[in-house]
Amino acid sequence: MRSFTAIVCFFVGGLLHGLPANGQITTSRSLSADQNHLATLKEQLTNRLRATRNDQRAYLNFVIKLVDQGKVDRSLVVALERYALRRNPSYPFPFFERAMKYECGKRGVSLPAVKQFANTRPVTPG
Repeated sequence: MRSFTAIVCFFVGGLLHGLPANGQITTSRSLSADQNHLATLKEQLTNRLRATRNDQRAYLNFVIKLVDQGKVDRSLVVALERYALRRNPSYPFPFFERAMKYECGKRGVSLPAVKQFANTRPVTPG
Protein backbone atom coordinates (compact mmCIF):
# COMPACT_ATOMS: atom_id res chain seq x y z
CA MET A 1 0.00 0.00 0.00
CA ARG A 2 2.88 2.32 0.80
CA SER A 3 4.40 1.94 -2.69
CA PHE A 4 0.99 2.51 -4.34
CA THR A 5 0.62 5.78 -2.42
CA ALA A 6 4.11 6.83 -3.47
CA ILE A 7 3.34 6.13 -7.13
CA VAL A 8 0.09 8.10 -6.99
CA CYS A 9 1.83 11.04 -5.28
CA PHE A 10 4.60 10.96 -7.90
CA PHE A 11 2.09 10.94 -10.77
CA VAL A 12 -0.08 13.71 -9.33
CA GLY A 13 2.98 15.76 -8.40
CA GLY A 14 4.28 15.38 -11.95
CA LEU A 15 1.01 16.66 -13.34
CA LEU A 16 1.04 19.65 -11.01
CA HIS A 17 4.59 20.52 -12.03
CA GLY A 18 3.83 20.34 -15.76
CA LEU A 19 5.44 17.00 -16.55
CA PRO A 20 3.74 15.26 -19.49
CA ALA A 21 1.49 12.29 -18.84
CA ASN A 22 1.38 9.79 -21.66
CA GLY A 23 -1.47 7.38 -22.24
CA GLN A 24 -2.81 5.07 -24.86
CA ILE A 25 -5.28 6.38 -27.38
CA THR A 26 -7.18 3.40 -28.72
CA THR A 27 -10.40 2.22 -27.16
CA SER A 28 -10.24 -0.72 -24.84
CA ARG A 29 -11.17 -4.14 -26.11
CA SER A 30 -12.10 -7.25 -24.25
CA LEU A 31 -9.61 -10.07 -24.48
CA SER A 32 -10.61 -13.64 -23.84
CA ALA A 33 -8.41 -16.68 -23.47
CA ASP A 34 -8.75 -17.65 -27.14
CA GLN A 35 -7.92 -14.21 -28.59
CA ASN A 36 -4.48 -12.97 -29.56
CA HIS A 37 -3.13 -10.68 -26.84
CA LEU A 38 -0.83 -8.79 -29.20
CA ALA A 39 -1.81 -5.37 -30.48
CA THR A 40 -2.86 -5.09 -34.10
CA LEU A 41 -0.74 -3.04 -36.47
CA LYS A 42 -3.38 -0.30 -36.37
CA GLU A 43 -3.32 -0.15 -32.56
CA GLN A 44 0.47 -0.25 -32.47
CA LEU A 45 0.90 2.59 -34.96
CA THR A 46 -1.86 4.73 -33.44
CA ASN A 47 -0.50 4.44 -29.92
CA ARG A 48 3.22 4.57 -30.52
CA LEU A 49 3.09 7.34 -33.13
CA ARG A 50 0.65 9.32 -30.99
CA ALA A 51 -1.86 9.75 -33.81
CA THR A 52 -4.48 11.85 -32.04
CA ARG A 53 -6.17 13.64 -34.92
CA ASN A 54 -8.70 12.11 -37.30
CA ASP A 55 -6.57 12.89 -40.36
CA GLN A 56 -3.58 11.13 -38.79
CA ARG A 57 -5.68 8.05 -38.03
CA ALA A 58 -7.10 8.06 -41.57
CA TYR A 59 -3.53 8.26 -42.91
CA LEU A 60 -2.51 5.26 -40.82
CA ASN A 61 -5.59 3.35 -42.04
CA PHE A 62 -4.45 4.07 -45.61
CA VAL A 63 -0.94 2.81 -44.81
CA ILE A 64 -2.40 -0.36 -43.28
CA LYS A 65 -4.54 -0.84 -46.40
CA LEU A 66 -1.36 -0.66 -48.51
CA VAL A 67 0.18 -3.33 -46.27
CA ASP A 68 -2.91 -5.53 -46.64
CA GLN A 69 -2.79 -5.12 -50.44
CA GLY A 70 0.87 -6.15 -50.46
CA LYS A 71 2.10 -2.85 -51.89
CA VAL A 72 4.19 -2.05 -48.77
CA ASP A 73 5.93 -4.55 -46.49
CA ARG A 74 4.76 -4.72 -42.90
CA SER A 75 8.38 -4.92 -41.75
CA LEU A 76 9.11 -1.62 -43.51
CA VAL A 77 6.21 0.11 -41.73
CA VAL A 78 7.35 -1.21 -38.34
CA ALA A 79 10.96 -0.19 -39.06
CA LEU A 80 9.87 3.33 -40.00
CA GLU A 81 7.76 3.52 -36.85
CA ARG A 82 10.82 2.67 -34.77
CA TYR A 83 12.89 5.19 -36.73
CA ALA A 84 10.33 7.92 -35.99
CA LEU A 85 10.32 7.02 -32.29
CA ARG A 86 14.10 7.33 -32.18
CA ARG A 87 13.98 10.70 -33.93
CA ASN A 88 11.39 12.25 -31.61
CA PRO A 89 9.79 10.10 -28.89
CA SER A 90 7.44 12.91 -27.86
CA TYR A 91 5.91 13.52 -31.30
CA PRO A 92 7.06 10.88 -33.80
CA PHE A 93 4.20 11.09 -36.34
CA PRO A 94 5.73 13.75 -38.68
CA PHE A 95 8.96 11.74 -38.92
CA PHE A 96 6.98 8.60 -39.74
CA GLU A 97 4.97 10.41 -42.42
CA ARG A 98 8.07 11.88 -44.05
CA ALA A 99 9.95 8.55 -44.02
CA MET A 100 6.90 6.69 -45.41
CA LYS A 101 6.59 9.21 -48.25
CA TYR A 102 10.27 8.77 -49.13
CA GLU A 103 10.29 4.96 -48.94
CA CYS A 104 7.01 4.59 -50.87
CA GLY A 105 8.35 6.92 -53.55
CA LYS A 106 11.44 4.70 -53.94
CA ARG A 107 9.13 1.71 -54.42
CA GLY A 108 6.79 3.44 -56.88
CA VAL A 109 3.82 3.52 -54.48
CA SER A 110 1.78 6.71 -54.37
CA LEU A 111 1.27 7.96 -50.82
CA PRO A 112 -0.58 11.25 -50.28
CA ALA A 113 0.31 13.63 -47.46
CA VAL A 114 -1.60 13.43 -44.19
CA LYS A 115 -3.27 16.77 -44.90
CA GLN A 116 -5.08 15.10 -47.82
CA PHE A 117 -6.99 13.03 -45.26
CA ALA A 118 -8.34 16.07 -43.39
CA ASN A 119 -12.12 16.17 -43.21
CA THR A 120 -13.72 19.59 -43.50
CA ARG A 121 -17.17 18.34 -42.60
CA PRO A 122 -18.14 18.32 -38.92
CA VAL A 123 -18.15 14.89 -37.32
CA THR A 124 -21.51 13.87 -35.88
CA PRO A 125 -21.44 11.53 -32.90
CA GLY A 126 -23.15 8.26 -33.45
